[in-house]
Amino acid sequence: MALVFFLFTSANATVISFDDKSIFWPGWYNNTTDDTKDVVGTPNFSGGTVTATAGGYLDKITIYQNSSRTLYSLLAPGDLFIDANADKVWDYFVDLTGWTSARSSNPDAAAGNYNIYKISLQLGNRLSNPGYVLSGYDNTNGWSGYYIRDKHPVAVNGAVSKEDTLKDVNFTGWHDLYTESWTFDFDNTAILLGKEFTIAWTVNCANDVLYETMTRPVSEPATMLLLGAGLIGLAGFGRKFLKNS
Repeated sequence: MALVFFLFTSANATVISFDDKSIFWPGWYNNTTDDTKDVVGTPNFSGGTVTATAGGYLDKITIYQNSSRTLYSLLAPGDLFIDANADKVWDYFVDLTGWTSARSSNPDAAAGNYNIYKISLQLGNRLSNPGYVLSGYDNTNGWSGYYIRDKHPVAVNGAVSKEDTLKDVNFTGWHDLYTESWTFDFDNTAILLGKEFTIAWTVNCANDVLYETMTRPVSEPATMLLLGAGLIGLAGFGRKFLKNS
């Protein structure tokens, strides 16, 4: 029986692919031409994968890009947001920032371990900011001379109540040298995903925004029992066949 259970847990580890389908977070349009553009400048997120363990815990997120190298050095990653039940309330975030305003001079998050915090932060909308650092405005303050996606969430505001999960995620790092992908490797007991969940990520200028809701396949217990009974039956049949031959 132990061997059968092991096979089930291994088989139920799931890799879910996603595309960059969202132009902006729901409700966070800004009434400019940005609202019609998936990509305002650099970067261009193309999608990625989410890996969940057999028990439904988040194991890994990999995000890909297909970007111009132009002005790439001005970018810095925002916080990674996770809504474990796809109910438009952020349950966790990975703190990659530490900055209180979005500017072209924001430091990059280096490769290494980062804290995962538990929060309860509403998605909100452009008329109500429940606790985000916003990208800023075209040609203003830290973005003088540049056009960006205006007034879009990029990180968690320092005033938001948060609880340290005492778990880490290893981030491959954001560097001014061009890279084709980034990976977040989670302590795989940190975040339990529901059947539906949402992840979101962007950069300090919010030029391209990930907001993707996914469905995690869940094996039905009855199906697992039937499969287990079938495997046991086959094993018994094999022993009988050998005995009678």
